[in-house]
Amino acid sequence: MAKLDEIMEVFTQEISGFNNSIGKLEELSKKFDDAEIKIDTSHLEFQIKEFLRLQNRTKDSYEERMEEVLKKVEKSRWTPKWELALFYIYVIINTSAFYYFGYYNIKYELKMQDAVSTARQEGLGRARGYFEDHEVIYKDFERWAKKQDSVPNRE
Repeated sequence: MAKLDEIMEVFTQEISGFNNSIGKLEELSKKFDDAEIKIDTSHLEFQIKEFLRLQNRTKDSYEERMEEVLKKVEKSRWTPKWELALFYIYVIINTSAFYYFGYYNIKYELKMQDAVSTARQEGLGRARGYFEDHEVIYKDFERWAKKQDSVPNRE
């Protein structure tokens, strides 16, 4: 029985400790029930506003840079205006020169053809007069011309 008394005594101590713990838990529970938790988001709101302000500043800076780049691209050209004008003048002068020399060459060829045909007519006229005066020579010439026409090309 002594052991049973010891066990009962330990059991009683444990129960009283348990009751003390429950009492403390009830007190803490009442304190937590009475306590109001206030949520303070002012710091978070400040951080978000600061972030948005920085984002807007960055966006504005980016837009300004893009406008500057677009202005520079617009101002820049592949060739300056004076160089373009010089190129057009060069093309016009070249085209005019080619037209002039082409026209001159055609006129020169026509003059040469007229001169050759005039010389041919004069030469034929002289030859006719000579052949009319010398009929024997004319007959020999006709025979010679027929031989020349009948001989195949030796080239």
